[in-house]
Amino acid sequence: MARSAIARAGIAATVLLIAGAVGLSACTATIGEVTDAGPPAAAEAPDRPADAFAMIVESVHDGDTLRAHVTQPNDVVTDTVSTRIRLLGIDTPEISPDLECWGSQATALLEEFAPPGATIWVSPDVEVRDQYDRHLLYLWTADGTFINAELVAQGAARVEVYAPNDLYEPLLRSLEADAQSAGVGRWGACG
Repeated sequence: MARSAIARAGIAATVLLIAGAVGLSACTATIGEVTDAGPPAAAEAPDRPADAFAMIVESVHDGDTLRAHVTQPNDVVTDTVSTRIRLLGIDTPEISPDLECWGSQATALLEEFAPPGATIWVSPDVEVRDQYDRHLLYLWTADGTFINAELVAQGAARVEVYAPNDLYEPLLRSLEADAQSAGVGRWGACG
């Protein structure tokens, strides 16, 4: 997947440019001067990638797994049959065989973002399938909400990255740290 490598390189270059600009602006303060920069800006979720493609949600299994299908086959999903999707970069509490703390809430939140019948936009990373033959994808709503990131930000998911699928790891880890420190969702309810 050359596009993923290019996307990662572009993101890395942007992060370096921003870090350089922040560092340069921090160096312009006069010694002894007190500045109030305010709280750090929240991590910004990326827009839906240009190569993302549409899928129709069929059902939500749990907070990080659903079924959907494409109407137009492509290089990633090669037919129109029902496809199992595992959301990349995250892990949510299980609902079976045993219900874990916040499992029901995580499932309900994914269903809120991706209800059956809705169109979602998906994009792969480097590896397209896992050992269970599920498609590994990042998901966006039709209005551009990055679902994987929202599940982390709202405390329904924790970050779980399996290399080489790490395109959005820095963003997800930042959102997880914010959710943990604020006691949001599972972080406040499950101890």
